Amino acid sequence: MNEEIEEDALEPNNALYGTGVTGMFSDSMSHRYISFLAVAAGVTVSQMSWLRAGESLSRNILQLLWGRLIDRYGKKQFIVLGRFLNGVLLGVLIFVQTPIWMMAVIIGIAVCWSIVAPAWSSLQGDYTTYTTRGSVIGKIGALSQVGGLTAMVVAFFISINQVGETTPESFTLILAAAAVMSIVSGVLGLFTDEKPPSRSDSSFNFSVILGDHRFMRYLLINVVYGVSMAFAWPLFPFIIVDKLNLKIWQIAAFSICSSGSSLISLRYIGRLMDRIGRRPIVVFSRVSMAAAPIFYVFATSWVHIAIADVILGLGMAAWMSSGPTYVIDLAPMDMRATYLTANTAVFGVATFFGNLASGYITENFLAVGGTMQGIHAGLLISAALRFLTGLLYLKIFETYSPEE
Repeated sequence: MNEEIEEDALEPNNALYGTGVTGMFSDSMSHRYISFLAVAAGVTVSQMSWLRAGESLSRNILQLLWGRLIDRYGKKQFIVLGRFLNGVLLGVLIFVQTPIWMMAVIIGIAVCWSIVAPAWSSLQGDYTTYTTRGSVIGKIGALSQVGGLTAMVVAFFISINQVGETTPESFTLILAAAAVMSIVSGVLGLFTDEKPPSRSDSSFNFSVILGDHRFMRYLLINVVYGVSMAFAWPLFPFIIVDKLNLKIWQIAAFSICSSGSSLISLRYIGRLMDRIGRRPIVVFSRVSMAAAPIFYVFATSWVHIAIADVILGLGMAAWMSSGPTYVIDLAPMDMRATYLTANTAVFGVATFFGNLASGYITENFLAVGGTMQGIHAGLLISAALRFLTGLLYLKIFETYSPEE
C-alpha cells in the first residue's frame, strides 16, 4: 500500500459533486418509496420476498460484469448509461399498475443501479490517496447526502395535502421527480474527470481474489451478515403500509431524520476513519443495523420509525464511508471496480437467500397466529441475527494504521 501514499489524486469539482447530489436525490426518492408502492399495488409477503430477492441478485451479481468493463473502459460512460436508463424506467413505473409488471420494472431499475454503483465508487477512488481516502470519500458522501435530504423534503411538501388511502397514484409526482433527477445526474456525469482506465485485455481473474486472504475473510463474513440483514427487508414495508397506515408525507418526515442523521455524521466518520482505522467503523455500521427491526416491531406511530431512522442514518453513514474505503484499501489500483463488484456480488447472493428465507419462514411457520404476528417475529429474528453476525467483523483485518 505504500506506493499509494504518493499516488496523485484528481481534484474534486462541481460536476462530481453535482452528479452525486442529483443521483442521491433520485435514489433516495425511488429506493425509499418503491417497496411501499408495490405494497399499495397489492404485492403479497411472498411476492415481496421474491421481489427483494430479485432486486438483490440483479443489483449485485451483474456488477461483476460491469466492474470488469469499468476497469477496462472507464467510469463516466457507465454512470451516464445507468442514470439515463434508470430515469426512463422510473418514468415507465408511473404507468404500471399490475403487481407482476411492477415487479419486473423494479428489477429493471435494480439492473440500472448495478451499472452505476461500481462506476461511482471507483470514480471516487480517483480523487483520493491512501492517507486521505476516508475523509475524501466521506466528504463526497456527505455532499451527495444533501441530495437525499432534499429529496425527502420535496416528497414531504408534495404529499402534505394527501387525503384518503395511499394508492399507486399517490406516488406519481415522486416517481417523476426521481426520473428527472436521475437523467440530470447522467448529464452532469459527462463533465466529471477520471483517471485513464487500464485498458487491460485480461478476463476476470478469480485467482487474484481467491489469493487475497484478507479480502476473502471479509467476503465470507459478508455472506453470513447479508443473509441476516436481508431477513428483515421484505417485512419492513408491511409495517409502514398495513400496520401503521402511514401517509407519504409521514414516510418523507421520518426519511428526513435518516438523511439528516447521515448528512451530519458522514464527514466526521470519514475523518474518524483516517484517525482510528477502518475496522471499528465497519463493525459499528453493521451492529447498529440491529436497532431498526426492534423499533419497527414496537412502533405505534411514525415518530417511533423516525427515532429508528436516526439510528439507521448513523449506521448507513458509517456503512457508506467504511464499505468502499475498506475495499479500495485492499484492491490493487487497476482492479478497484473488480474488487468492489466482487464484494457486492457476494453480498447480493447472500441477500437473495435471506429475502427468500424471510418470506418462506414468515408465511409458513411464523404467521400461524396471524400475518402481522409473523412479521413481528421475523423482524425480531433479524435483529438478533444482525447483532450477532455484525460482531464477526471484529475478525476482519485492519487496512489502515494512522502511523503509516
